[in-house]
Amino acid sequence: MIYKFQIVSQESQNFRLEVALDEKHSFFDFHTIIQKSVGFESHQLASFFISDKRWKKLVEISMLDLGINGAAFFIMQKTRLRDLLNTIGQQLIYTFDFLNDRSFFIELTGIIMEKNLNEPFVTLKQGDAPVQVLGEETVDQIPRELIEEEVYMDFGELDDYTEIFGEMDDF
Repeated sequence: MIYKFQIVSQESQNFRLEVALDEKHSFFDFHTIIQKSVGFESHQLASFFISDKRWKKLVEISMLDLGINGAAFFIMQKTRLRDLLNTIGQQLIYTFDFLNDRSFFIELTGIIMEKNLNEPFVTLKQGDAPVQVLGEETVDQIPRELIEEEVYMDFGELDDYTEIFGEMDDF
């Protein structure tokens, strides 16, 4: 059985990603195809959440085994898509930036019964995905004039060490 998903973002209105995965694939496989297709680095934590129609988080599928006091929880690597997904229209939230509570919104748009997939794949990628972590700008993205200007601004109006602290002979 093949699951087809549509992924969108509130931050980038023109962004849309569609992926297909087999029912036997894990949520970690789903996480990996999302990360690769939008160019995210894999060292950041992420979680899936099964949600209701109003996007309220109901069940978490975590990247890490949190071992929460006997409560039911799911781990991406151990949880197959077929374990939690079975209805077209089901909604998920994929949180990729926990510090700023930023997420993708996912909908199960189709189930193809008679087919199987060996590998997950992207069927459509449209627009630009949001950046993975807010506030992370590479040096290439910052104009050189601003970098040089900041160096001079660090000392304020006093340009000389001796103006600030005096001569060493004074001590």
